[in-house]
Amino acid sequence: MRNLLWGLLIVGAVLGISSAIYTCDYHQEDPQYVLYDDVLTATTHSNATVHATDNGDEHVLQTHLKPGRLSVLFNDTNALQLQAAKANGIDPIIDIQSAFHLKRHIQQIHTCQEYYVDSMKYALPYLVPKAAALLHDIGKAFQDTIIARGGKGYRIRVNSALRTDYTVRKLRKRNRSATENSCHLYGTTFDVSWTKFDCLDESYKVSLESLKNILAEIIYDLREQQRCYAIYEKKQGCFHITVR
Repeated sequence: MRNLLWGLLIVGAVLGISSAIYTCDYHQEDPQYVLYDDVLTATTHSNATVHATDNGDEHVLQTHLKPGRLSVLFNDTNALQLQAAKANGIDPIIDIQSAFHLKRHIQQIHTCQEYYVDSMKYALPYLVPKAAALLHDIGKAFQDTIIARGGKGYRIRVNSALRTDYTVRKLRKRNRSATENSCHLYGTTFDVSWTKFDCLDESYKVSLESLKNILAEIIYDLREQQRCYAIYEKKQGCFHITVR
């Protein structure tokens, strides 16, 4: 009971230190982002194919992902991500005092057109502004690329963001493979699912494999621009992303 109360106090402190909410505006009819590619342009609408599934017809969209296993393409070490997290993030929240005296501003992220924020049992929906901007750009680029390739509205799902010392200890009781010195402690890191996406237009469904590969393309492109580090987590079903 004491630990639960202490944890709730820390959560309350985090919620109280920032009223800023990261909001997004999205216009489906006006795609802006397309991967730099000699084959693809923003007006390409002829690359989709259709195959039958148990749930009806799903569309397969063209992808331009670099050949190789995702676990190899996205394998930035925890040590590398931790270095970036410490450089760009807050000090870990270990008690009430540290929650009220953050060295950097954090802002709350909410479900919007670009992404859906899942309920986070072991995390809080907060990021440093630089990470929140990266998340927005991933979501916007994902949607625009799908539309440019003949699809319709989809959005990514975020299933983890800021963690505190308290939530990390709770998570480690459930998952012993979770690292104690997590990048999530610094507000620079978030997890984006590659197993679940939100379909915003039921009239045009895209295969999960296409959605996953297009998301991977977006992350890889931003990684090449040195905006982030990323790990493909197969068991957790997500991309673990840290802003640089």
